[in-house]
Amino acid sequence: MAKQTDEVLQVERDGPVTIATINRPHRRNALNGELTDALLAFFRAQRRDRESKVIILRGSGDHFCVGADLIDAASEGSLSDGIDQGDWSVTEVTRDMRACPQPIVALANGAVAGGGMAYALAADIILASDTAFFCTAFMDIGLSGTELGVSWRLQRTMGLSLARELIFTSGRIAAQDAANAGLVSRVVPAAELQAEGLALAQRMARYTQDALRLTKRNLDIALQSPLIEVAIELEERSQMRCVAKGDFSVALAEFNARHAKS
Repeated sequence: MAKQTDEVLQVERDGPVTIATINRPHRRNALNGELTDALLAFFRAQRRDRESKVIILRGSGDHFCVGADLIDAASEGSLSDGIDQGDWSVTEVTRDMRACPQPIVALANGAVAGGGMAYALAADIILASDTAFFCTAFMDIGLSGTELGVSWRLQRTMGLSLARELIFTSGRIAAQDAANAGLVSRVVPAAELQAEGLALAQRMARYTQDALRLTKRNLDIALQSPLIEVAIELEERSQMRCVAKGDFSVALAEFNARHAKS
């Protein structure tokens, strides 16, 4: 497993699966300028990576990410200045996650709060440990409860009433309740989270890059389009592309060969 390490973000490759680990455990993986820049550079580089098929995003230690590093920001006097001017770099991470062609699996453990919750929501799949809890947290520091696309994603994920209750109260939702509400795919014991996440990513990575990338793009467009005709047209174009490249013929032959033996 190849590994590239810097102070705040660790990147390693397990075959076609790329694993990005937020590496500030002493701050519960809170976001600062250096980490945000590292995440931006990572996701932008993935657009041009033809070897990577699936990305895992996780936090080191006991937490996924608690959002902005309020301790460092308060000592530097930079948090209010950054918000007042528009904290574009933090927002751009969520945009780059969606623009990134590979599907992203977020492994949620411990605190998933504020900007950390926004980053988890920007993933395609959230797998949670039984220690995880989710909280928007923005109103706790005198901000609007709507930040970093959370208002758009959370209401579409778990419905209006529950999403708005969590946002208006900065309430916490535990892992199993999050699964029941559709916020996460499933909950696994904390000790099994990494192995389960890697196994899930490897199952996805069995498929071709085109199939994965086209599927992610079509799912996002379908979520935002009010017309089913738009989704159907894009889906049809994707299938035509896969057939034209020969992916369909190869996969069909392999499928038939496997089932002929059973």
